[in-house]
Amino acid sequence: MKIRWNRVLILLAVVFVILLGVVMLLPREEEKEKVYLESYVGKSQSEMEQYATEKKITLETEEQYNSTIPEGQIISQEPNQNTELEEGMKVKIVVSKGKIPDTVYQEEKVNELGRVPIMMYHGIIDKPSSETAYTGGNVDKDGYNRTAEAFRQDLEFYYKNGYRMIRLHDYIKGDINVPLGKSPIILTFDDGREDNFKVLGVDENGELQIDPNCAVGVLEEMKAKYPDFGVTATFFVNSGLFQQKEYNEKILKWLVDHGYDVGNHTTTHPDFTKISNAKALESVGKIYQQLDQIIPGKYVPIVALPFGSPYKKTHENFGVIMEGTYEGYHYKTEAALRVGWEADYSPFSTNFDPTFLKRIRAYDNNGKEFDIQMAFQLIENTKYISDGDPNTIVVPQGNETKINNLYQKEIISYKNK
Repeated sequence: MKIRWNRVLILLAVVFVILLGVVMLLPREEEKEKVYLESYVGKSQSEMEQYATEKKITLETEEQYNSTIPEGQIISQEPNQNTELEEGMKVKIVVSKGKIPDTVYQEEKVNELGRVPIMMYHGIIDKPSSETAYTGGNVDKDGYNRTAEAFRQDLEFYYKNGYRMIRLHDYIKGDINVPLGKSPIILTFDDGREDNFKVLGVDENGELQIDPNCAVGVLEEMKAKYPDFGVTATFFVNSGLFQQKEYNEKILKWLVDHGYDVGNHTTTHPDFTKISNAKALESVGKIYQQLDQIIPGKYVPIVALPFGSPYKKTHENFGVIMEGTYEGYHYKTEAALRVGWEADYSPFSTNFDPTFLKRIRAYDNNGKEFDIQMAFQLIENTKYISDGDPNTIVVPQGNETKINNLYQKEIISYKNK
C-alpha cells in the first residue's frame, strides 16, 4: 500500500496545532511582581516599625540629635527606596532625638569656634623607632620624617584623645561633620614621596599591592581598626608625583577613589622668595595642569607652600600662587598651607583665613618647640568640639560676635556652667 505522505504531513500539522492550543490554554504560573523597599525618611519611627513588622524586615536603629528634624522622625534610612524588598533584610534607620539640650552642650564642652589641628607629615620610614638616632620616632634631626611605628602611635593618640579625621577641602568649605563631643583633625603629606604610597606590585586582578608600612598602608590599617575614625589625608605632590613612574597615575586614581585627596606642592619645590614671578607662575600652574590631565576635576585646588614661603601674603609671588594662567591654562587656588607651628582657627571664626593656614609639624621634641605633645596641650581647653550637626554652629554664650557665618548655618549659643 502506498503511503500518501502529503496526508501524513497534514495530519501531523493538525495534531501539532491542537497540542499547541492545549498548551496555551493550560494555566501558567504568574510571574512574581517585584516589590521595592519604601522610604520612611521624614516619617515617624513608629510608622517604620509597623512597616518592618508587615514586611518581615529587621530594623537597626540609631538615635541622633538634630536641630531641624523633630524628635521621633527618621533622618536617614539605608538602604533607601528602589532596593528590592526581601524578607529578613536589614534596614538601618537614624532617628532624631530632637534639639540638643544645653545640658548636653555643657557636658561635652561644645565649642565650634575652637582650634583645628592640621598635621604636616613628610616621609614615613619603615624602621623601628629604637633604631633612629633622634628623639622618639624622628628619623632626621628636624623630625620631618617619622618611623611607621611612630606614625601608628600618632594615629592612636589622635583617636584616643577624641579626634576624628576630616578632609582638608571640607574644612576650608566649612563642612565639619564629626560626632557630638569629638574634634576634627586634618592630615597632610608633602613632597609626594615613595614611602607615602609604596607599591609592591599588582595582583592578578590588576589591583595595587600597597606596602603596609608606608603612609597609606598604615592609614588603611587604621581605617579597618577604627571605622569611625574617618580616615583620610591630603597628599601634596611635586612633578615626580610618587616617584614610581610605572604606577604614578594608578596611585593618583586609587587615592581619589578611596577617600583621599591630592593637592599642589609645586613643580620643583622652590623657595618663592628666591624666584621670579614668571617661575612662580610656572611652578604652580604646571602641577595643576599635570593633575588635570590625570585626575581631571578630582584633585583639590590647594597649594602646600614649599618651606612655607613666601612668609607674607604681601610678597609679589603670592598673587600667582593663588591665581594665574600658565601657557593658556588658567587655575585658581582656594587655600595655601604654611609650614606653621600651631593649630589654626575654626572655619567659622572671624580670624579664619584659608589662604594662609598654619600647620603643626608632626614630630617629637619632648614636649617643646611646638612638637605634637606641646601643640595638643596648647589647645586642650580651646579645641574645636563638635555638636554632631554639620548644619549648625554652636558656641558658649558670649562668643556670638566672633562668628563669621559665611556658610549661612544656624547659630546656637548656650549657657556655660
